Amino acid sequence: MKQLKKIISVAAIILTYTKATAQSDDSLFYRHSVQLNVAGLGIERWAAAYEYRMSPKHALFFQGGGSFPYLSEEKEYGFGLHYRYFFKPVKNAKFLWLFKSAYKNSFADFNVRYMNLVDGIYKDAESTYEAFFVGAGIGQNWVWNSGFTIRYWVGYGPPLSGEYKWKNTVPDNGDQWAKTYKWASGLDFGLSFGYSFGNYNKR
Repeated sequence: MKQLKKIISVAAIILTYTKATAQSDDSLFYRHSVQLNVAGLGIERWAAAYEYRMSPKHALFFQGGGSFPYLSEEKEYGFGLHYRYFFKPVKNAKFLWLFKSAYKNSFADFNVRYMNLVDGIYKDAESTYEAFFVGAGIGQNWVWNSGFTIRYWVGYGPPLSGEYKWKNTVPDNGDQWAKTYKWASGLDFGLSFGYSFGNYNKR
């Protein structure tokens, strides 16, 4: 949680700096971006992403991540390919009713994801879980003229395959835990800070 607080503090400083340069620039609608998803820091997970903007409304979003090596007792990794459709942008929109951005827009998300819990731990019992997901979601995106971006999204996609397995012993209420874990594993959410650059290749 301390890491998350530090990142949010840095973001607030950047937002204060960019507040004075909030005039819209239409070229920002066409930019690619790199992003760091901080939503999982509280559970010792990291994720990084690249978004390729094919047009002002269409983009491909690639994300990968997992557990922190040497910090998390569990070992996990995963990745996903997302198609995102961006709705009409709103210029000079405010983030948290305070920081004026160049623009904000909402988007719809359709994705295929994969995760592999190589070594999970529950009540000192070890487990594994591997699954694919197909899901959908919604989110919002803020962009500043400096290139700084903030984005959040939430969605869900049920596991298409996968079985939660205990390696050695099954703890008390282990079966219920496995069912709950499989249901929850389909959640897709994010809060990312990033940087946008360049323009999509106009033809």
